[in-house]
Amino acid sequence: MHTVDVVAVCAAGIALVISAAILARQRYMLRVAGAIPLAVRTKGNRWLYGVARYADGQLRWYRSLGLATRPTRRFDRSQVRIRSHRRPHPAEIGSLPATAVVVDCLVAGTPVSIALGEDAFTGFLSWIEASSPAA
Repeated sequence: MHTVDVVAVCAAGIALVISAAILARQRYMLRVAGAIPLAVRTKGNRWLYGVARYADGQLRWYRSLGLATRPTRRFDRSQVRIRSHRRPHPAEIGSLPATAVVVDCLVAGTPVSIALGEDAFTGFLSWIEASSPAA
């Protein structure tokens, strides 16, 4: 075998191991109680996909592609204000399922859009409403 062949086989093996680790992490996270698939978009950028779960008054969002064990974003319930909710626009159908609910929010004054399933949207509204009233 040539050196190039060995390097190519090693690179392919490493890529396979990393892909398997990412998939295993994602499957594990979806099995945790309270976990929901959720897409996030900030400042008109593209949709980023991940898994979110409710814990300690926060919605913790973990990006799908990655090996991190800490949340990528934390949405503190007391700082989330829902501005509107809607079905995906025709331009978003390629990125989101047609049955998704897009929620436009202000999180600590920053505009953020999240997309989640209908059942998860009902749970999200209940979670928001469970917060203590603003003083």
